[in-house]
Amino acid sequence: MPTVKYYRTSLMNNLLTSKKNKMRLLVLLFVLPLFSIGQTTFLNGVPNDLDQNKIIFLKHEPVDVTADPKESKAEKYVHHRQKNHNRVIDESNQELAAAALKYPFEYAIATQSSYESLVPAGYKYVLISQVYKNEYLKKHPEEDELIVFEYFILDVEGNIAYKVFELDEMKVYDSKMLMRKLNKEIKKVFPDAN
Repeated sequence: MPTVKYYRTSLMNNLLTSKKNKMRLLVLLFVLPLFSIGQTTFLNGVPNDLDQNKIIFLKHEPVDVTADPKESKAEKYVHHRQKNHNRVIDESNQELAAAALKYPFEYAIATQSSYESLVPAGYKYVLISQVYKNEYLKKHPEEDELIVFEYFILDVEGNIAYKVFELDEMKVYDSKMLMRKLNKEIKKVFPDAN
């Protein structure tokens, strides 16, 4: 039986990727020294106001192929993973655009590196996962290890992450499945959503 390794989105790292959020954090650290900064709250399911707010879906970005297949067996495997990722993402991203049409509420599609630019346009949520950071493509997994990615609907202004589903590394490029899983969770809260 394979070992399962979970990749949880590092929300603090996500928050520190923009200069604006870094400044907010610095202000909080200096202005509120007597208060502890609250941790992210993790909930299951979808937010109750998802039907009234816009969400961002993330598409895959290409990676630099950095592994040298001549160095070792592990590097050869990493090289293969990186090249395969770049080979399949165009189709996966096209599937995402088509499958997202079945999402019942307002949305946009962006990348991990660009989604924050949409937030000022009223996008409250982003469907996020560690998979979009591509860190797993930089090393060889342990033998018999199955990497499972958790997907969260992150409230970009609040401190709440709603876990909606998981996908293992063999299914992360199946955008149709991703949207089916999301829409299934949405139906639980919004049964009339079409």
